[in-house]
Amino acid sequence: MIHDMHVHTDDSPDATIPAEELVRRALDQGLGGLGFVAHLDLHPEDCCHGGFDPEGYSRSLESARKVSRGRLEVLAGVEIGEPHRYPAEAAEVLAGRDWDFLTGGLHWTREAGLVLGPEAFRGCPPDRVVRGYLEEALEIVATCDIDILAHFGLWRRGMAMTGLDTGLDEGTLFPDLAKEILRTMIRRGIALELNCAGLRRRERITYPTPAVLRLYGDLGGRLVTLGSDTHDDPWVFYGLEEGRRLLLGSGFREAFLFRSRSPVPYPLT
Repeated sequence: MIHDMHVHTDDSPDATIPAEELVRRALDQGLGGLGFVAHLDLHPEDCCHGGFDPEGYSRSLESARKVSRGRLEVLAGVEIGEPHRYPAEAAEVLAGRDWDFLTGGLHWTREAGLVLGPEAFRGCPPDRVVRGYLEEALEIVATCDIDILAHFGLWRRGMAMTGLDTGLDEGTLFPDLAKEILRTMIRRGIALELNCAGLRRRERITYPTPAVLRLYGDLGGRLVTLGSDTHDDPWVFYGLEEGRRLLLGSGFREAFLFRSRSPVPYPLT
């Protein structure tokens, strides 16, 4: 039973569906659990900046668990944007609460800006954008207190919106840097998320790509999570089955959920 470890409730400014409703839909679809993540974005230009309400989010999770009545696991997580740039601010916001997992996401790079849209690629060569993204991803996994690295390779979203070819392989283009990121994650016990959101967008591919996922496995990586990156209709829990098949085809027989900041495996078959 799949655990979708990347689900946004209406506690995030860019999402629209209450946690209770998401639990009902997950029960209908036979999911095993939901890893809820609220956006904690501290970049002043981000659309979600200032939108994280810890008390309100806690109430939403409590309501979701009441709806679930133990039939589906409700896990409390946060997606921290650019955690390497705002570690003290993030720690202050998150202190004093029990979290099942903390996810790190990279949306803004220092040089190119927001990689979710086309602007990053209008003023910077694509290979330079990708290299900058990888360098900051390495900084995140080497220094931050996170359990999961979210949507690795998200720059493909902005690249596709610009009309550029998203088929380049970062593992081939920057092999040493890509391997250092993955090896650092393995060494520190940070899970690699297979994010299915790109399957519903122009790029029609997961983050990371199958090639990067296989590289991670070849290097000895085993900690993987599966996430839809749900925000709103009609894309609730979209792509999970395709993601499951991709994990199996890449040699993974189990994925992971997190409870109390510890990874717990579950079978993919």
